[in-house]
Amino acid sequence: MWLGQYDPINKRDYVWKPDYLDWRTQAHSYTAMAAFGYQPAVIATSRGTDQITGVYVAGDFWKMTGAQAASGRLFGDEQDCLVLSWDYFQREFAGDARAIGQTVVLNARAARITGVLPRDFRFQLPMWWAAEHPEPVEAYLSVPRPGEGLAQSTQVVAALKPGIGIGQAQAELRALEAHLIAARGGETHGMTNLHIASLAEQLAGGARRALLVLLAAGAFVLLIATVNVANLLLARATLRQKEVAIRAAVGAGRARVMRQLLAESVLQAQVGGMTGLLLARWAIFILVRISPNAIPRLSETALDARVLAFTLAVSVLAGVVFGAVPAISLRRSNLNDSLKSGMRNSSGPGGLRLRRMLVGVELALAIVLLTGAGLMLKSYARMNAHPPGFDPESVIVMKVRFTGRQYLEEPVQRAYVRDLMGKLEGVPGVRAAGLSCWIFGRGLAFPFHLNAVSPGYLQALGMTLQKGRWLTESDTRGVLLNESMARQVFGGVDPIGRQLSMPRPRTVVGIVADLKYSKLDAGPPPEAFIGIGQAPDLYGVEIAARVTNPTALIPVLRKVVANIDPSQRVYDVKTMEEALSQSIAPRRFNLFLLGGFAAAALLLAVVGIYGVTAYSVAERTREIGMRMALGARRGQVAAMVVREAMPVASAGIGAGLAAAWGLSRVMTSLLYDVQATDTGTFVVVAMLLGVTALAACVGPAVRAASIDPTVALRYE
Repeated sequence: MWLGQYDPINKRDYVWKPDYLDWRTQAHSYTAMAAFGYQPAVIATSRGTDQITGVYVAGDFWKMTGAQAASGRLFGDEQDCLVLSWDYFQREFAGDARAIGQTVVLNARAARITGVLPRDFRFQLPMWWAAEHPEPVEAYLSVPRPGEGLAQSTQVVAALKPGIGIGQAQAELRALEAHLIAARGGETHGMTNLHIASLAEQLAGGARRALLVLLAAGAFVLLIATVNVANLLLARATLRQKEVAIRAAVGAGRARVMRQLLAESVLQAQVGGMTGLLLARWAIFILVRISPNAIPRLSETALDARVLAFTLAVSVLAGVVFGAVPAISLRRSNLNDSLKSGMRNSSGPGGLRLRRMLVGVELALAIVLLTGAGLMLKSYARMNAHPPGFDPESVIVMKVRFTGRQYLEEPVQRAYVRDLMGKLEGVPGVRAAGLSCWIFGRGLAFPFHLNAVSPGYLQALGMTLQKGRWLTESDTRGVLLNESMARQVFGGVDPIGRQLSMPRPRTVVGIVADLKYSKLDAGPPPEAFIGIGQAPDLYGVEIAARVTNPTALIPVLRKVVANIDPSQRVYDVKTMEEALSQSIAPRRFNLFLLGGFAAAALLLAVVGIYGVTAYSVAERTREIGMRMALGARRGQVAAMVVREAMPVASAGIGAGLAAAWGLSRVMTSLLYDVQATDTGTFVVVAMLLGVTALAACVGPAVRAASIDPTVALRYE
């Protein structure tokens, strides 16, 4: 099970470390409970110094993950130990078993390597971390002494005792948490909504809804293709009426004829399914390489036995479904009439109505997909149209996480910050630079972001000062608010010069525009900024630099920062434009896939309406010739063809709009600043499909108008 307290600022589930320690000793609904927290680490061996991705683990982590050591052993409650991943062990230690038991320097402390994990061990929780940090975990670290390593907020998983339900366990945990909050004077650490959820939900992460929508879209395309093939087989069955009648006349039973027709359709479906598998292998190769990291475990996608079995089952089902319609149609046909008819067979009014009805179904399904794609396209456009509250062009951002015992001391932190600022400002090509550090915001009735920033940080980001002034180094009580926080605290009153308790009294000196950082699809949270010199403690800093040439200066800035103290890891280096693009990459990918499905559906629907209309014209060649011989003009004939086809299209569009209106609500969580029932999108999609259907009728209408009455009357 996944145990979490919702952090409304970061929109993530966390657990406050002291709470986890109390839960583990006082909660009785669990057989095991473990905590873990990701943290960059610096490891120094006789081979040199390396920066690695580490995970601090505590409690029953090894039991919960089912891990076994490939070499050595897994640590228990010891401190200053680490277990290496298989890949890191092979890369850095060449698989030398003598490395196990060695002492290395981990974050400026001596630590002992106790073991190596198997090659196939992977840990990817929570999914938002795996999405934002695709690099594999290289070492699992024991929780060090209090105040080091595991951050105050962590992730927690647990296993329920047999017979204990989620509701019962959650009730116990909430009662315990209420007691803990009361014991610390009502402090919630900004966390809300304590809940327990299945770990399976976390494995899918926030992509679950999007994946279900895409799965439904794929099913719709399959259904449209099935209807299209059924229509083609209906037309083929009409041409085979005389053949079937002759077979029946020489002794073939109706059941045997139906079996033959179904066998043919299933065989065709199997050929199509196998061809689809070959194309799927190529498509997976492409999708894995263009997909964002936020799609969980997409890199593990492969064609295995389960996929082959599923494809076989779907192909057989599709073959039976689209083969049954023409088979039943032939079964009900009058064999005597078929034998008496001329060389040309006709499906009759009933067959034509059935084929037109199937085209209407195709159009209805297509409009559902087109509406979904249209809503996502409009949402994506809105995200890009809304300004992020700053100028991201030519801005480089990078992070430094303080590691090592000496960086627990505030004077060491302050000295590093001063040295770093001095070096950054002296780099040629840097027009503005600054540092920031996130601090836990307290003292108000609602959660908010509190950032400690150096002079120049907000200017480096290109933020807009709406009112008042910027922070200066001399500000010891000043605070900047963003527009959202100013509205929430002061309403319509001018906040400049007013006091806030955070929890220390601070004076509002300025208002800045709302800032979206690297989340274009997230609303701006209430946010405040104080001077970095007022931060009570620093776990690390984020650097922002506005430069003349980002591509050339990224390696320069990385080297400048690394040279100050090589033991401090520099990571997450990117331009702000890249960060913003990455933040909406999952939406862009979903739009690409859903748009592809919608385009395929539209193409199939066009082929369907064209095919049925063209076949109808071919069947009615003699009738059309007679009409023209009796005086019908070519324009009247063309109009007749279009007039008979468009009601079917209109009915399909109407049914599709009604279905889309109901189904679009499942996409609400995938949209940004767009209603799931956006009228404009529905109107545009309906017009698009109407015009497309009309265009599909033009070819058959022109062909009908071009019929030579003399030839048509001789044709039999």
